[in-house]
Amino acid sequence: MAKSKSKGLYPSHVAFMLIFLSLAMYLFFSIWPIAYSIYVAFTDANNYNIASEPRIRELQAQRANIINYLQNNRENVLKQVYAVDNYLGNAYSSLLTLKQIIQSSTPQNFSVAKISEIRGTTDNALAYASNIITSNTTFLYYYANLGDVVSKAVTLIDGGIWADIDKIVGFKLILTEDDLAQLRTSVVPKIDQALSLLQTARDMLRQIETNYDSFVASATKGLDEEIDKISMHFVGLKNFETLFSDSRFPNSIYKTLLFVLTSVPLKVAVGVFLAFLFSSELIYGRKIMRAALLVPWALPVLLSVTTWRMFMAPQMGPLWYFLKGLGIDINIYNREWDAFLAYNIVEMWLAYPFIMTVTMAAITSIPKELIESAMVDGASVWQRFKDIMLPLISRPVLFASILTAGASLQAFMVPLLINNGGPTKDIQFLWFPRTTGGVNEMIVLFGYNRAYLDQLYGLSAAAYLVVVAILFIYALIWYFLIYKRTTPGGM
Repeated sequence: MAKSKSKGLYPSHVAFMLIFLSLAMYLFFSIWPIAYSIYVAFTDANNYNIASEPRIRELQAQRANIINYLQNNRENVLKQVYAVDNYLGNAYSSLLTLKQIIQSSTPQNFSVAKISEIRGTTDNALAYASNIITSNTTFLYYYANLGDVVSKAVTLIDGGIWADIDKIVGFKLILTEDDLAQLRTSVVPKIDQALSLLQTARDMLRQIETNYDSFVASATKGLDEEIDKISMHFVGLKNFETLFSDSRFPNSIYKTLLFVLTSVPLKVAVGVFLAFLFSSELIYGRKIMRAALLVPWALPVLLSVTTWRMFMAPQMGPLWYFLKGLGIDINIYNREWDAFLAYNIVEMWLAYPFIMTVTMAAITSIPKELIESAMVDGASVWQRFKDIMLPLISRPVLFASILTAGASLQAFMVPLLINNGGPTKDIQFLWFPRTTGGVNEMIVLFGYNRAYLDQLYGLSAAAYLVVVAILFIYALIWYFLIYKRTTPGGM
C-alpha cells in the first residue's frame, strides 16, 4: 500500500509566496525611507519642493497643453498678433496727431472736438489691443514683458495725458496761450513716453511674426520657472559644507558627545546603586519600593520632562525655591550649564529604571553561596560588592551602558521640551565662524529645528546622516573594542 503524504496547513507554494511578499514589504518599508533620506541630503529640499510632485505634474500638463495649442493654432494666433499691431499702430498715429495739434495750435484754431475724437480713437484701439493681449486664446501677455509695456502705456495715456488735458482744458471752449503752454510742457513729454512704449510693444509683436518658436517658449516661461522653483535640485555636498560653515552644528556635536560622557555614568551609577540597595533583604518593603522606582519608565516622556521643567522653572518651580533658600540660583532658560545640568538630571530620571532592572536581574543570577561564603570569611559589604558581585554583573551592566549611551547620542525629547536646546546665544566653537543659536542644541534636535523651524529638509537630512555616521562609528567601537574583547572566544 502506497504511503500517504501528509500535507501542512498551506501548500508549499503558498507559504513561499507569503514569505516572499512579507520580505518584500519589509525591505521596502525599511530601505526606501533610508534611501530617500540619503537622496534628500544631497538636494535643496525645502518646504516648497519636498512634496511637489503632484503640482509639478499638473504644471507640466499645463505647459504641454499651451505648447500644443500654440503650435496647432499658429495661423490664428498670428492673425491676432497682426490685429494687435494694427490697433497699437492706430493708437500711435492718433497720439502723434495729438502731439502735432498741441504743438502747432493757436487759441484761435484749437479744436476741443478734435481732441475728443482723437481720445475716442486712441482709447478704443488700446482697449481692443489689451483684450487680445490678455486673452487666453493668444497667450501674448506672457511674451517677454509685452503685457507690462502695453499696461504702462494705457496707464500713462489715461492717467497722465487725458488727465492733464482734462485738468487744463476742462469745459473751456477757447484756450489761452497759457493753456497751450501748459499742454506743451506737461502733456507733450508724456505723449513722447507713450509713443516710445507703443513702439516697443509693436517691435515685440514683429519679433513674434519673425520668430514664432521663441514666442511659444516665452508663453511657458512662467510655468518653467514655477516648475524649477518647486523642484528639488541635486546640490552635491553643499548641505554638508553648510553644516560646517559656522559653529552651530560642530557645537551640537560637541554638546552631544559631552552629554553622553556626563549622562551615561550618572544613569549607570544611580541605576546600579538602587539595584544593589533594594536587592538587600534588610530593606523592608523592598519589592513595593522597587515597583515604585519603575514608575518613570512607565510614564510618557512628554509628561515626565514637562513636569521636571515646571519643577525647575525660575521664579515658579519648587526646586528653584528650595535651592534659592540655600543660596543657589539656577536658571534653565538663560544659563547654558544650568540647562545642561537639567538635561542630565532628567535623562537620569528617565533611564535609571532600565539600568536598575538589568542590574537586579543580573544580581538574582549570582549564587547565594558565593555571598554567604564571603560573609563567613569576614568580607565587608564593599568587598563583597567590589570583588564578587560587580565582576559577575559587569557584562549585563556594560551591555545596558552601551545601549543607554546609544540613546544619549540621539538625545532629542529632553532638550526640546526643557528649553529647545537653549539658551540662544553667540556660539564660537574652535576655529569655526561665530554664529547665533541654541548653545545646548544636540545633533538630533539641530536636524529637527532645521526641518520644522527653518524648513530646510535637505540640510536636516544631511545632519541626520552625520548622526548615522557617528552611531555607525560608535557601533564599530563597541563591537571591536568592547564586545569581542569581553565575549568568550573573542579577540
